[in-house]
Amino acid sequence: MGTPTQDFYGLLQRAYTFFNQHLFGGELPHALITAQREKNTMGYFAPERWASPGGHKAHEIALNPAYFAHHALIEIFQTLVHEQCHLWQHEFGQHKSRRGYHNKEWAEKMQVLGLTPSSTGMEGGRITGQKMSDYPTPGGRFLKVCCELTASGFQLPWVDRFGAPSAACQTRNNEMTLIDADTGDEPPEHELLYTQVSVLIPDVVALDTIQLAARARQKVRYHCHGCNTNLWGKPELNVLCGNCDLPYQAE
Repeated sequence: MGTPTQDFYGLLQRAYTFFNQHLFGGELPHALITAQREKNTMGYFAPERWASPGGHKAHEIALNPAYFAHHALIEIFQTLVHEQCHLWQHEFGQHKSRRGYHNKEWAEKMQVLGLTPSSTGMEGGRITGQKMSDYPTPGGRFLKVCCELTASGFQLPWVDRFGAPSAACQTRNNEMTLIDADTGDEPPEHELLYTQVSVLIPDVVALDTIQLAARARQKVRYHCHGCNTNLWGKPELNVLCGNCDLPYQAE
């Protein structure tokens, strides 16, 4: 066991390499994987974001650790492969799209890998658009490869104990997708993929506790109707205006 940094980033690199080999045939170049607490996103791809003294450039794939604890491992894998598809399109695509847009070429690559794009995160959603979710295709390659990775002992060594105050930043179908829809025979790793990470790791702060603390930190605007001045402060303040001797009222 190494340092927390080595363990955490080493496992993300392991997942990237595994999916590169088993879904992309090993053709993706190395990327620099980062953990970024970007609001309202599970991850993003930034082409040629990093440079070395030797003149080399590296793409960045960022994953948001604030959402790890209150999601299942399968959703973290979905995010990584989703961004790897953006990297694939940047390197090998013929119809590159504008920044942040998910076009038909990207969607078709996702479908080939067994990850279905969906604007709703569920069956029947649009497969192209600006903000795009996805779900594992029943019996698809992605789900089978995820089970193989989990069966190898893959488990997050560290998670953010507090995480984001929202349960999710995008719509996703949390129902278990079958690997073999005909027989219903599923390996034990399949259930582990759909288990919320916080169930597997002790000391993760409950989501409702995080949400309560976030609400307490929110600032409220108070207005004096006598002189039309405003102030901002925590909820339920009782403040008098020094000019008008009138109470500031929350808006």
